[in-house]
Amino acid sequence: MGFDVGVGLFLCAETVRPLEERRRFLDAVNATLERHGLPPHREPRSVAEIDPPLPPGTDPCLLGASMGAYSSHARRSDRLDWLARHVAVRGTAPAAGPPYGPELYQAYDRLPDRAATFDHLLAACGEGVVVLPRPLDRVLAGDHCWLISADRLRAEAVALGYVLRTADPAVSDSPVVDWITGTAVPDRSFERLRARIPDDADVWQGWAEESDLCHRLLQSADDVLRTGALGITG
Repeated sequence: MGFDVGVGLFLCAETVRPLEERRRFLDAVNATLERHGLPPHREPRSVAEIDPPLPPGTDPCLLGASMGAYSSHARRSDRLDWLARHVAVRGTAPAAGPPYGPELYQAYDRLPDRAATFDHLLAACGEGVVVLPRPLDRVLAGDHCWLISADRLRAEAVALGYVLRTADPAVSDSPVVDWITGTAVPDRSFERLRARIPDDADVWQGWAEESDLCHRLLQSADDVLRTGALGITG
């Protein structure tokens, strides 16, 4: 079995999840938003409601991204988690692979400015997380899941992709330009980010799986934002 980020509760006609269950899920998400003093989410009920329309030939069942087998996803998400915390705490790219000591994790949790962290991306690597097509100033706790922002996930994925040199430099060599869409990210929190792994093929290869995970998370965030539909991890 694999770990995926699916997009849209009602867009794919082939989903096996019962309609009533999906409606209850949406109600639960909106109840969480209401508890946090936020307006409800309006989920598109069909592809026809998406504005602007999806490009011709787009399969709504393939929106989002597959993250691979659970075992491989867990390994690379652990490494990406460590990398993100290292960049946020120390402001540099690591010179080698992770030592998983507690000090870095504790220092990350104590950072007062959450705009310089990767909270939404780290949450998105877990199961049962809801990705909302709206800005949020923090990760929100629901009854049985976490709610995160696709806007913020995009900004964080672009920034870490910059650190890992994921993008083709001809498309984007900036921590605030989405290399999939070629557009600037409205969230400018990482505009002054300068941390990068060395420009060396052997170093790139060492982080290839984590770089690919960044790309897939960015794709999922972009799909949530262009459809206005929820993303769900699992």
